[in-house]
Parts: sequence; structure tokens; C-alpha cells
Amino acid sequence: MAERTTMADGDTNSHGPANPTSGIGRPPKLSRGEIVAAAIDLADKRGLDAVTMRAVAAELDCTAAALYRHVKNREELVDLLRDEVLTERHEVGPTGDWRVDLRAFALSMLQLHASHPWLATNDLPTTLGPESLALTEAAVTLLDPHPARRGQKYSAIAVCFELVAGFARNGAAAQALSAEIATPAEPDGSEYALSVIVAAVIGVLDDEALRDQAPR
Repeated sequence: MAERTTMADGDTNSHGPANPTSGIGRPPKLSRGEIVAAAIDLADKRGLDAVTMRAVAAELDCTAAALYRHVKNREELVDLLRDEVLTERHEVGPTGDWRVDLRAFALSMLQLHASHPWLATNDLPTTLGPESLALTEAAVTLLDPHPARRGQKYSAIAVCFELVAGFARNGAAAQALSAEIATPAEPDGSEYALSVIVAAVIGVLDDEALRDQAPR
């Protein structure tokens, strides 16, 4: 799993360069990468709702106003941190057996959600970043051996993503409940989750009616 790195001042990351300065005075202390990294750490510790411009600024020991030189608002910041954590995913290389590859991909996504439970929140990103787009394309590529049309494969991967998020939400809720009532949590349900996810994706891919309608 790739490690998240923090960009130095003036560097660029997958989300593009930080806003340039006017050339007058000292350069900004922060970089966009540092802000996103702080937001991810905050979300991991306290949940996505805790990620506000003011809270992230406090983590970085700066003013909230300083953050606006790099991100427009909280909405953009949340989109950036959601996209950034996808760089940590385990890359699944195609083996030629799309069922095996699909299962490995779904497992990698479940593991990523386990590391960052806030990824499974119901709110959808307002903008898909480069990592989100790359992830989708990589997933669709794993289905190349299947005869379904490409549009149908995108639908199947969308189902995969939604089921992964759903299982992650249920798992987080179960853990919270077990902690609240001081009883052991249920055993790891990843095998069951993988079976359901793979079966659902296969159902979409093998739907003859959908296959006839899906664009190539």
C-alpha cells in the first residue's frame, strides 16, 4: 500500500499546484499537500464532520484564512482528502481471470475503508479527482476479459463501489454498537461481503437486457 507523502512548499501533487503568490513578501508557509494531510489525519481521528477549515487550521497552528490561499472552501477540501487517500490503495494487477481480479479489487477497497472509515459517508464528492478517475479506470480494466460492453462494466464497478461503502458503513456501526454495550464485535465479515459484492457485480455484467442497452 502506497504511503501518503506531504508536499514541500511550491511542489505539486496529484491535485495540481498550490495557488501562486503575488511575488510580494514571504511565500506561504503551507502547501496544499500539508493541508490535505492534516485534514486526513483529523478525519481518521474524529470523523469527516470534524473536518472544518478552522479545525484543520488549528491542527496546523495557523489561521483559517491561511488555508484559503490553497483551497476554496471546506467542500473542495473534503473532495481533495477523499481523492488523496485513494493513493494508499493496493494496486491489483490483471491476471486474466476477471473473477479473481474483481475479488482482489473489492478486498483492497474494503481494506482502504477499514483504514479510513469516514470514506463510507453518504455524501458523494462534488468533483471526482484524478485518483478517483484512475481507480475507476483500473477497476474497469480488470473486467477486460468479460464480454460485456464497456458501459455495462462501468455500471458494474459503480455497484461494487456502492456495496463496499455499504458494508463499510454497516461494519463501523456494528463496531460502535459493540463498544457501547461492551460486548465483543462480530467476527470479520469480509468473506461474506466479498461474496455478495462479487455476486452483485457478476449479476450486472451478465444481465442480457442491460448488455443490449449498454453503450460500447
